Amino acid sequence: MKKRLLPVPLILLIPILLLIIVVVAGLYRFSMSDQEILDKFPRTQQNQDEVLKSVFGISTPNPWTIEVPNSHAYSFIETNDAASEVVTGRYDAGSERGNITIFTKWMLPVNSTDYVSVMSVSNQGSGVFYYLTRFHYDEALKRMITRESHLLGDRIKVEAISLTDNVLDVSFYAHSEGQAMADVPTSKSTLKFELANSGVLRLLE
Repeated sequence: MKKRLLPVPLILLIPILLLIIVVVAGLYRFSMSDQEILDKFPRTQQNQDEVLKSVFGISTPNPWTIEVPNSHAYSFIETNDAASEVVTGRYDAGSERGNITIFTKWMLPVNSTDYVSVMSVSNQGSGVFYYLTRFHYDEALKRMITRESHLLGDRIKVEAISLTDNVLDVSFYAHSEGQAMADVPTSKSTLKFELANSGVLRLLE
């Protein structure tokens, strides 16, 4: 009398089928080149920030981030007006909203990661406040940020900014005493800032 063959238990069929699938997938993988495999998947490419690319030649997807002086608000620089040599952004601090303008025509490099220029901040009021601002490119975060800002004046007209022997000269016209703020400023002024070894800007008397 012949012995009856027992059927293979179902629990043993599962690992056998998985092994067959792995072997077939492996054979299929090694029959294709790396380029053919990459072509089968959609390529995701991070968009580079066009403002930073245009102004500094920096390739990063992170926007230029501005900490608004005397505020807890931040602004992203989004627009580059090459003809006027300015870049702009907006900010929203709850009850206060306004615009940021950075004058790229006066942008000066102070080292490989830091720059200085004039920045203006305007809000719903009539004032337009100008600052000498130092910008820093954080290589770890791949982001351009502000390091410090020093008030130059309200509704001034900046004439020039220069850097000589670690001293920054900012020449501008301000409103004279008794002159209406709505008028064009006519009083010539100059402020000097020393660039310390730490990078901090210090106003010289």
